[in-house]
Amino acid sequence: MAATRAFRSTLGFGAAKLASNQRLMGAIYDLTNESNFSGLSEHEEMLNDSIRVHAYHEGIRRNVQRGDVVLDLGTGSGLLAFMASRAGASKVYAVEHSDFIDVAREIAAHNDIANIEFIQANSREFTPPEPVDVVLHEQMGDELFNENMVENILDLRNRVLAPGARILPAHFKLFIEPVVFNESMRVRRFWNTSLPDGIDLRPLEQSATAARFDSGRTEQLWVRPGAVASTLGPPSPILEFDLHTLDGTETLQLDHVVARTAESDVIVDGLCVWFEAAFDSDTSLTTSPLAQVTSWGNRMFRLDQEVAKDESLRCHVNLGQLTDASTWSVEVL
Repeated sequence: MAATRAFRSTLGFGAAKLASNQRLMGAIYDLTNESNFSGLSEHEEMLNDSIRVHAYHEGIRRNVQRGDVVLDLGTGSGLLAFMASRAGASKVYAVEHSDFIDVAREIAAHNDIANIEFIQANSREFTPPEPVDVVLHEQMGDELFNENMVENILDLRNRVLAPGARILPAHFKLFIEPVVFNESMRVRRFWNTSLPDGIDLRPLEQSATAARFDSGRTEQLWVRPGAVASTLGPPSPILEFDLHTLDGTETLQLDHVVARTAESDVIVDGLCVWFEAAFDSDTSLTTSPLAQVTSWGNRMFRLDQEVAKDESLRCHVNLGQLTDASTWSVEVL
């Protein structure tokens, strides 16, 4: 699923003019999302992500109460709606704008789940006939924001939720942390690469010829599972918010300074992106590269920078267009 999410997180979002318009970006995602999740294989990877499935099962079991009216946003295969029904919900509205909703309907019929109403529509065009007690969603992209999560959830929160209603999950943390790779997984920059027979590439760092082929000192790449050995220091989120109380994406700070101190001589391979999502104080999931592998991928801003023991690495992080992490940037200060 990492490759799929990586693909969809950049699909259609490369143009700077488009990236500068939050509303237009959201509209583009709404249009492309229908095809991005249209095949069995995309759903197979999510259904077989045991970390994801277990976290949602626990979060729903602990927080959906008997008699609740539940809305499952982007139901896909229907898994979250089925879990809510099994947890005691009196009614579940399963909203999905793609034709894949037909698969969810068939699964429900096969499992004799009768209290789910399947709605094929964009969630912004659907208003249930009764207040909703719980909104379920799995709207998190690799970099958290790139599936229109905030806009879609806040729209439902402001229109259809009953007083005291719950959003699952609602509490999020975004991390962009300097990481150190396992030596066997490290890929050094061209001019830092050691070769046999005294072959020296160091002059290429200042070469105008090489510069023609350099994609940038902080280009973005995808971290392979098992590559990260450690973070440079204790991780600390650059953003933390709760969808129950967040006013909107415009209130989230886009400029941050990440400063970490090395405890030994290390090579910092880059700044890695991940998130944590919490259902309650005891149930959460993380996409950290140091945790168990999930169906989410990890984008990294490449550095390949040597940092001595007790030396501080300070980087300016700009989140550009929140819904498009290809517009995010990292600069060493």
